[in-house]
Amino acid sequence: MIRQSIAAMSLIFACSSIYGEVVSQKSATGNSVLYREVCKNAAIDDSIFQNFRSIEAYFNAVECGQGGEFADYIRSYATLKTISLMPQFRKLEQYGNPIKNEIQGFGQFSGTTLRYILIADHISRLFNLPKNYKAAEVGAGFGGQAYILSQLRPFSQYYIYDLPEVEMLIDKMMSTLSLRKVICLEAHAELPVEGIDLFISNYAFSECDRNTQLDYFTRVIVKAKRGYMLYNDTNIFDHLPLTEFIDLLQANGINPTIHPEPVFSYTGNALITWDMTK
Repeated sequence: MIRQSIAAMSLIFACSSIYGEVVSQKSATGNSVLYREVCKNAAIDDSIFQNFRSIEAYFNAVECGQGGEFADYIRSYATLKTISLMPQFRKLEQYGNPIKNEIQGFGQFSGTTLRYILIADHISRLFNLPKNYKAAEVGAGFGGQAYILSQLRPFSQYYIYDLPEVEMLIDKMMSTLSLRKVICLEAHAELPVEGIDLFISNYAFSECDRNTQLDYFTRVIVKAKRGYMLYNDTNIFDHLPLTEFIDLLQANGINPTIHPEPVFSYTGNALITWDMTK
């Protein structure tokens, strides 16, 4: 069963940044003390790192279910290149002891990794990304999407915005995977480049409060030539509902396309994409 939106958790976080500044934003997972502790402890304790993906507080926030629907989609739509890389993608399952299932034709995979593969493949089919493109992601879990994309469509830089403790874990995971081109940025930091080729957010942006959303919009989204956003609309904070976010994009010269989710997970969810190079 696919993990439903975690927006219903709708919790506040106000925590000290690992970069020495105070971050005060609202998001679905922000005040989940157990989730933050798992991320921090996994980053500093190898024994916890070996199992963090199967720890309940982490699993409930990030991991998906069995992943059969994702596997079916991959079989039906993925490129031959994506299918050929499935053994390489499985490397992600070596870390964190995720709950895996035997997927016919693919071997042992977690639902979470299959979802990352689906999204990376979909991005590769939707967009003609330049060689050594630059990407940014808001809300990145343990960095799994960055890893899968690095194998399928290599990038020159991949910037991540997330909770300080989550970024600690991402840094450890990227180091473990020898993926040096992923850079975690402090929550309020400006992008170190004038523009990016691709913006990604798998639900995380839509689960932030309005002020946080507008902040990311101004600093990151409007600088993206292309975007791929899975968006839910069950956030109980004052936030940008889907229709208002679309209006905001259009008011800033971005003409988005609204799709159903590639694999349905929750009523009202949608996929938003844009490509300003066309």
